[in-house]
Amino acid sequence: MPTPTETLRDTLIAARRDRAILPLASQPVPASVGEGFAVQAAIAHALGMAEAGWKVAIIEGEPVAGLMPGPYLAPGDVYEGAIGAELRVEIELALRLARDVPMRPGQPWSRAELLACCDKAFLGIEIVESRLADWVGVVAFPLWLADAMGHGGYILGPELDIKALDDLAGLSCFVSLNGVTIYDQPAVHGNGDPMTPFLAWANRNSEFMGGLRAGQIVTTGSLCGGVLSPGKGEIVTRLDPLGTVSLTLR
Repeated sequence: MPTPTETLRDTLIAARRDRAILPLASQPVPASVGEGFAVQAAIAHALGMAEAGWKVAIIEGEPVAGLMPGPYLAPGDVYEGAIGAELRVEIELALRLARDVPMRPGQPWSRAELLACCDKAFLGIEIVESRLADWVGVVAFPLWLADAMGHGGYILGPELDIKALDDLAGLSCFVSLNGVTIYDQPAVHGNGDPMTPFLAWANRNSEFMGGLRAGQIVTTGSLCGGVLSPGKGEIVTRLDPLGTVSLTLR
């Protein structure tokens, strides 16, 4: 008989293959963050996902990451959501690694060193689309981690000056759907400095999901929270005054 963790793994694999949404209440919850990572890794392996990039975060003081396997969308592309799925839009700053960032126990990476490992910054738009229905505010974190923290897709927008990560003052986030504004607020990062979760992940104590490698995209977290799209259609996002990205939700 499969264990609860194996059951969750197989259920999430099938849901991703079938683009299906799962009832939250009936899903087994991994016993720990480590088990959540293990399920995420097993799903990625079973589906042949590339380690093309990572979404990083700090949850309850612990650095975590979700795999962003790509292929990354370009501005103007269409994102196909599963029937019944909630789609949330996050305006972010992303970095591309120019070289590997190996774990260095006893020699933490500094912010300046980590930035020096990156050669490009982008305006990025993450589409959050969990396999779990009704997840907002109620999902246990190890279960959310098993689902790659709800990663659905990622749009790589215009290239930005890397110095944009140093100071968010004066930046604002705008999102509209079919010409109707659904978000317009100053840009705010949950950790203050967008580099904080990236730095915490680079200095993690254990390897769960594979390393930080040259060519990968690392997205540093939302500047607008998760903006729920009330429907489908043309989305326009702006990180004023730095750039604009349009896409279509379908």
